[in-house]
Amino acid sequence: MASGGVQCGIICTIVCLLVGLIVLLVSIGTVEPIEYAIEYNSITKKTNEENVYSGGWYLIGPFTSFLTFPATMVNIDWSDSPGSQRPAITSLKDS
Repeated sequence: MASGGVQCGIICTIVCLLVGLIVLLVSIGTVEPIEYAIEYNSITKKTNEENVYSGGWYLIGPFTSFLTFPATMVNIDWSDSPGSQRPAITSLKDS
């Protein structure tokens, strides 16, 4: 039978590993393949616009999440050309 000190050491090691695993799992952020994202820190309430993330899994930190944006662009044609999606827009300069 192991002594009390060895048992305490084993229990502390198991608890530390479990806490470390939980922190690691909470620190993972994902971005869908058709999105871009920036980091948002929920403690400081600030964003990091310097790093823009594309689709994938990232290790970002336990109090950080992603603000996502669509990566697709939609063009709407507002002209008189055949096949345009909308009629031409009249501006003050054209009047």
